[in-house]
Amino acid sequence: MKKRRAALVITLLALLSTAPAAAAASPRQHLFVGFISAPGAAERALIQRLGGTVRFSFPSVQALAIDLAGDRVAALSRAPGVTYVEADPVRTPLDLTTAQLVPDISNGLYGLVTTHAVAAHNAGYTGNGVKACVADTGLDTTHPDIADNFVMGYNVFDNNNDVDVFSLGVEATETHATHVSGILLGVDNSVGILGVAPGAQLYEARVLGTQTDGSVSGTTSQVMAGVQWLAGQGCKVINMSLGGGSRSRTEEALYKQVTAGGTLIVAASGNDSAKKLSYPAAYPEVLAVGAVDRNNAIAAFSNTGHGLGLVAPGVDNLSSVPAGQGTNAFVTVGTSTFGALGMEFAPKTTTSGVTGTLVDCGLAATAADCGASPPAGFIAVIERGTYSFAQKVDSAMGAGAAGAIIYNNVSGNFNGTLGTADDNGTPWIPAVSLSMEDGLLLVPHAGESTTLVAAPYDWDVFSGTSMATPHVSGVAALLYGKNPSLTVSQITDILESTAQDLGRHGYDTTYGFGLVDATAALAATP
Repeated sequence: MKKRRAALVITLLALLSTAPAAAAASPRQHLFVGFISAPGAAERALIQRLGGTVRFSFPSVQALAIDLAGDRVAALSRAPGVTYVEADPVRTPLDLTTAQLVPDISNGLYGLVTTHAVAAHNAGYTGNGVKACVADTGLDTTHPDIADNFVMGYNVFDNNNDVDVFSLGVEATETHATHVSGILLGVDNSVGILGVAPGAQLYEARVLGTQTDGSVSGTTSQVMAGVQWLAGQGCKVINMSLGGGSRSRTEEALYKQVTAGGTLIVAASGNDSAKKLSYPAAYPEVLAVGAVDRNNAIAAFSNTGHGLGLVAPGVDNLSSVPAGQGTNAFVTVGTSTFGALGMEFAPKTTTSGVTGTLVDCGLAATAADCGASPPAGFIAVIERGTYSFAQKVDSAMGAGAAGAIIYNNVSGNFNGTLGTADDNGTPWIPAVSLSMEDGLLLVPHAGESTTLVAAPYDWDVFSGTSMATPHVSGVAALLYGKNPSLTVSQITDILESTAQDLGRHGYDTTYGFGLVDATAALAATP
């Protein structure tokens, strides 16, 4: 999963070390240990004798998730009844208040058009009553596009049912699940966005949490515990817009059991531009999804490779985020208004924005590019290219700008980041991005009064295979809504055989079987 500006799915995981500690106490590791039979009191006692702690139990695959000092791993591996010990890999998120946006190829709901989900809705298919589930971060359970479809949650970090980001105080860091869930089943009401399966029921497991350094992640055992709980609630499809770089035999065994029990698992391929899939997408039992843009071209960040099942819209997708955590951005000059995207780490404005004289700063290599004596509190318009976004905004700040607009140097808009929370201790000024087309229209207005708005919002635009994955999960929910008795194998076969072929004719490792197609899949569903 990737959060806005294309980066949310892969993380490094610590390698399992069996070397004994030197002088200091050996660091504790998150591990899986497999046994010859389902672990019980004797197996738990073994872990305790070695100074370890049991974190989760997976009796169906004869394994425990534990914490254990690295210098005790070798002893555990040799213990009677132990079949293997392996690392417990870390996984990370792979990322309209008055009227409901109508899906259109030109807006952030284009995915509902290109996948023909709108046509499916018009034919009466909404996934009504289907349990479509998400394993992800915490969730804004009261969001207008989530609340009516949300049923229950499970928080693996606290072992309770509280997954609400505001209750947990993590609304600023854990925006991912709310965005993913909105794409999957955003409520069809009078506000906000619309999901692929707006009639489905949402069960959500918080398996990725905010760490002490502000990052968001979870161990594979935590993800598994969430998936195990979701499957136990009767979920027909589980969306996993998350991933990591390492295989786990314990994880694969559990997902094999879950799919055999009638639950489809759909996972993001990853956002590394790599020619191999992330885990868990790479497991044969899991349906792997890559990302394409509104023109059905593969996204530059999307992982490809053997085992890729389908692709779906994953570039510039508009969806729900926790209240106030999104950005409503636009630029107004004269009678013209240009839609914009807020830049990561740039501060929000009020709803009235900041107003100043528009100054053309060119590439903004230095403050001098904005002129010898620009008017105080001006709005800088800057062309993308050559220098980092941070340097460009820093240059504008040095010249006295109150806001910065960076327009693209190729067609379309982009998701930009300033890279750090502030400019070497100085707060950033509001900064937004524009498409090349709008930027070229804006530049001739230099010298005129211009308003830049980047106000708090309950919706936002994210990109990533994390956003593509719930498009496929949503279509699967539509099929289950038509025929609840379908097996996982049947659902997968229907989705893949009816996909819109892209790229090389037939299956290929860039687009898999092609773009998921809701109406074609429903037509093929008995």
